[in-house]
Amino acid sequence: AHVRFLSCEPLLGPLRLDLRGVHWVIVGGESGHGARPMRADWARGIRRQCLEQDVAFFFKQWGAHNERGIRVGKSRSGRELDGRTWDEMPVAQRA
Repeated sequence: AHVRFLSCEPLLGPLRLDLRGVHWVIVGGESGHGARPMRADWARGIRRQCLEQDVAFFFKQWGAHNERGIRVGKSRSGRELDGRTWDEMPVAQRA
């Protein structure tokens, strides 16, 4: 594959990732009936690992709960993490 990625959604706990060979990580919260909240520090931990290992980080959404863990619905919770959107895209690699 030219782009290898991890989709960490719904993110339901902290993850320690070995990102060797990975170009892109997508993070998002859970939505729908019975959705559980995602903690900001879990998403920040993955973002930190991506920055340290030079991997593109994409924060897709908070899900049904906002950053404070209050259920507000997916459309109202938004997709900002620490005051900005994270829309990094991978650079396609040649095989």
